[in-house]
Amino acid sequence: MRKLLIATLVLLLAACSQGPRGTYSDSAQLLRYTFEADGKATVSAMGQVQQADYVREGDTVTVRVPGSEGAPVVFSVNPDGSLLGPMGIRLEQVEL
Repeated sequence: MRKLLIATLVLLLAACSQGPRGTYSDSAQLLRYTFEADGKATVSAMGQVQQADYVREGDTVTVRVPGSEGAPVVFSVNPDGSLLGPMGIRLEQVEL
């Protein structure tokens, strides 16, 4: 019984720490974030593509473009799995 409880806790912790996976986009399809399992992301905005790193901590996902002087972009993870970003930008998963 104890081993089952420990195994369940380990699986729950692993599931909670995972970031988003797949491609998320705004309703106009102008902004796309593709999240990989290794903490890497590809950000496409109005034809410009940049590689980025991301970290999920609780209900937030922080995206940073290495070498960029810009501030990181922080998204809140909504209960439905969509992402809510700066200025009310909402990204929904469009591809897994």
